[in-house]
Amino acid sequence: MATLPLSTSWFARAKQRFWRLAPSDREPVILRHSRIYILPTRRGFALIATLVVMLLTAMNYALSLGYAMTFVAAGMVAAALLATFRNLAGIASAPVAAGEAFAGGEVTFTLSLASRDRERTGIVVSTSDGAPEVIDLPADATRPVVLSVVAPRRGPQPLGRVTLSSNFPLGLWRGWAYVHFPLTACIYPAPETAPPPLPTSRLGIDPQRAARAADAELGGLRDYERGDPHNRIAWKAVARGGGWYTKQFEGGSGGGALDLDWSELPPGLDEESRLSRLTAWVLAAERETRAFGLRLPGVLLARGQGAGHRRAALTALASFGQPKPT
Repeated sequence: MATLPLSTSWFARAKQRFWRLAPSDREPVILRHSRIYILPTRRGFALIATLVVMLLTAMNYALSLGYAMTFVAAGMVAAALLATFRNLAGIASAPVAAGEAFAGGEVTFTLSLASRDRERTGIVVSTSDGAPEVIDLPADATRPVVLSVVAPRRGPQPLGRVTLSSNFPLGLWRGWAYVHFPLTACIYPAPETAPPPLPTSRLGIDPQRAARAADAELGGLRDYERGDPHNRIAWKAVARGGGWYTKQFEGGSGGGALDLDWSELPPGLDEESRLSRLTAWVLAAERETRAFGLRLPGVLLARGQGAGHRRAALTALASFGQPKPT
């Protein structure tokens, strides 16, 4: 394999060192002086310009009091720079988890921040396209930080570069550092808004199973999801003001197992529409507690039930046609 020229290799290493463009932070990162950058804010630039004018005026008119005020204020500015640096230096950041979401929504990533030996105030954690999170850390404390990122399309979505910044204590200086962890979320296809009913089971309806399901014992409650059957809503909890929940019964429904097959969809649907319909059917089958299998070109998922089976089916739909990671 051909090697890069020395100058190109040096330039790539320099860009990675200064901007953290690639997810190379595999272990927890402790912010030290080599990672922290500091520049004056607008308020800081204005104050520095004011101090320059004050110094020139004191020199022009030989004002001893002017010198004293200028140097005292300049010392406060320098002390604020040190305080801003110390507010960031020593923070330990580590990746925790990547979430999952449907295309068009938001996906969450979780990092942890540890303050180590001193209190940290006003630490801003932000991504390139998400809302920033502000966190205060007591001394010797570790806190999780949840970052929400827009998920425009299905497939794997990396977290990208994360910026930790602060302008504590006076807002005269902004210090910041970059971390880039290899966290990747799975974005599922957006389910079809008004999908047709689930396809008919090839196994037919089992009357004995349907009778058993009607008399099944209550297995628990889960959060209500739009489209859940009304006869499974926990109306007593709703009446008490306890929120909306859906009853879950032990055993399955009497509808029989399903085979969700890509080749049996209408030929007029394009690829993304097919994936959206299959996603909607996977969610509907789970709501009805029906076992289902999934067949895609090159992918065969055997019949099953449960949260793990649902996640496996949605992951197969999300990664369909995506390039395999190297």
